[in-house]
Amino acid sequence: MPTLRNIELTAPYMHDGRFQTLEQVLDHYSAGGHGVENEDVNIRPFPLTEQDKQDLIAFMKTLTDTSFVNNPAFSDPFQ
Repeated sequence: MPTLRNIELTAPYMHDGRFQTLEQVLDHYSAGGHGVENEDVNIRPFPLTEQDKQDLIAFMKTLTDTSFVNNPAFSDPFQ
């Protein structure tokens, strides 16, 4: 199952790496669907103010565990 843990550190985002920032991801999702065949009819745009986006990004950044990512015990052994 995907996780938001350390999401701040995992750019690029999306399955194809098309977005470089969390703000771009939020803009994409808030715009709604793509209007493609087979798209779920329940996918719809939703409004996000700039403050909403800043708040969501600030929340996601709280999920970054710097003590974990900087712990040498969990570093790449092949570097």
